Amino acid sequence: MKLWGKSIQIAATYIGTVVGAGFASGQEIVAFFTAYGHAGTLGILLASVLFVWLGYKMMWLAHQMRTPSYESFNQRLFGNIMGRAMNVLVFLTLFGVTTVMLAGAGSVLEEQFQIPYLAGIVGTAVLALFVLRKGLEQLMVVNSIVVPAMLVFSLLILLDGYDTSPLSTQPPGDYDFLWKTILYVSFNLAMAQSVLIPIGYSVREPVVLIRGAVLGGIGLGFMMLIVHSSLLANWNQVRLLDVPILFVTDKWDAWLQLFLVFVMFSEIFTTLISNVFGIGQQLRELFEIQESRLYLFLFGAALLLCLVGYSELLMFLYPLFGYLGLATLLRLSWPGPSRLR
Repeated sequence: MKLWGKSIQIAATYIGTVVGAGFASGQEIVAFFTAYGHAGTLGILLASVLFVWLGYKMMWLAHQMRTPSYESFNQRLFGNIMGRAMNVLVFLTLFGVTTVMLAGAGSVLEEQFQIPYLAGIVGTAVLALFVLRKGLEQLMVVNSIVVPAMLVFSLLILLDGYDTSPLSTQPPGDYDFLWKTILYVSFNLAMAQSVLIPIGYSVREPVVLIRGAVLGGIGLGFMMLIVHSSLLANWNQVRLLDVPILFVTDKWDAWLQLFLVFVMFSEIFTTLISNVFGIGQQLRELFEIQESRLYLFLFGAALLLCLVGYSELLMFLYPLFGYLGLATLLRLSWPGPSRLR
């Protein structure tokens, strides 16, 4: 039973890392899946399978190679020179998403509670620093609390019901949605390195890793399918909205609306702390600097970039990072890594 508890914690951490500001608002689901109509449903099913398979493979390789962070993991996986280049790309991805998450947190708090944008960012950073000081175990505990709230939110959308989609149910005329699915998985796997590799390194029982990957992939697929279906049913109304999920939940009462805000902030927060933790693990292998100082430096640098604005950062960085993550996806998919020791 104890091993199942560990598996659920790993699954929750996996889900919490992948689900962030773009997912919470519905923007990611619209851009990568719902824009392709019912073909997007096939894309989500494929993405779920890839999340299970590649998430497990990443953790298992970290377990086998005894690599505590993506710094050493990528050097073993790609070789010394290519591995260093990959680590730079992963660092840029994680730092970029950290900035987007901070900006997203500031925007949510400003829009919903009239808290000044910068004050919301600073408050979120202070809360994240408190969690990060406790290490990987505390990060997994936070995700174990937050992810059930995300699942409850998905169930509320499901119970709310929705009409038939106005889009055609004919088979897709092209297969562009498959490419978008690959990009979505590659981006999120590049980001998930920040916690999946330390988890694979620290967990002794391989069965815990495979259970965690299966539960995590199924949980992600479940939430994506529900949000996608509700947006698809309201396509004509949501396709041009900045936060499409708000149209679906607009008729909910005040308490459920408040719960929605909590879920959105939590999704942003879990991705934020996972990314900063991963960057800290990498930098600790390169420099002998106290963890708390590293985190302060990272949050300070991210805060400066937050001045650009949330939506501008999201639209520019996410597609770029999808392409950068393709190398990791391809290398994990190749038969070669399974022979690494």
